[in-house]
Amino acid sequence: MSLLGVVGAIGAALGSQAFRLGNVVFLDTEVPSALSWGGYQATSTFFQPGGGKVVVLGGYFDEPLVWNGIFRGSTALARARTLDAMARSGSEWVFSGGGVVRQVVITAFEAAYTENGTVIPYQIACEVIPQAANTLSSTRSVLTSLIGTQATNALGAISGTFTSLSSYVSAASSSLSSYAGEITPLANLFGSGGSVSSLSATLSGISTQANALSSLSSNATLTTLGSSITDAGTSVSSLSATSETELASIAANANGNIVSDGSSLIAAICHSATSSSSSLAGSYLNQANGTIETITGNSIQSAQP
Repeated sequence: MSLLGVVGAIGAALGSQAFRLGNVVFLDTEVPSALSWGGYQATSTFFQPGGGKVVVLGGYFDEPLVWNGIFRGSTALARARTLDAMARSGSEWVFSGGGVVRQVVITAFEAAYTENGTVIPYQIACEVIPQAANTLSSTRSVLTSLIGTQATNALGAISGTFTSLSSYVSAASSSLSSYAGEITPLANLFGSGGSVSSLSATLSGISTQANALSSLSSNATLTTLGSSITDAGTSVSSLSATSETELASIAANANGNIVSDGSSLIAAICHSATSSSSSLAGSYLNQANGTIETITGNSIQSAQP
């Protein structure tokens, strides 16, 4: 064995220099002085009001392994041709070296013929084959949790308005019979059994169901919930349209003023708040159904015939 071979064999025995790719063992100058390895975790981030966010993991991906070296001696050309053939085959190979072991496929190989084939610098790139990992369950769990958050936010938008305005409207309604431009009395919206309280109760039920979901929840369960969310969204849109109509009517009867009188001002405040909170709730409900569609791969339809 040549002196170069002896030095390389000693290095291999000590584990300090040896690289292996398939059946090819790299020695001495064939081994790079450094090898970079690592990767990144693919993520999707959903930002929420108040500074909250949900991070959905998409799986860990290794960066390619890339290195270079120099084949030397009478076997240099043959060894370069071996790697060239391995690259052309498209086969998977086990790589070990630099403190890592990976299953790889060679994506690029280049060699330079010099010194009559006795000195051949080379460079090689290997794509790491991912290890079998099931990220579906964890991703589904995070997404179902996100549905619960979105449904709760929709409930908060409506119930918050109801809580803030109901007592105010009750007091105002007892002293005011109507206001200029009134189409739908405030009591019809905010009174006991009115549109806002009924919608709040519906969203409360949806929020409870959504927060009970898990990664084990079936697509059928998610689709049924999505249909309920769709119908609730229709109710939210109807409520918003009612308030928008009232605001337009109040403006039309203002006789050139912003509002015609104090009672109209009270009504305008209530309907403005209702319209705003309805739009926000509708946005959360749409997000929730979008998340359900992402999980199930199906479009959500109304539960109503």
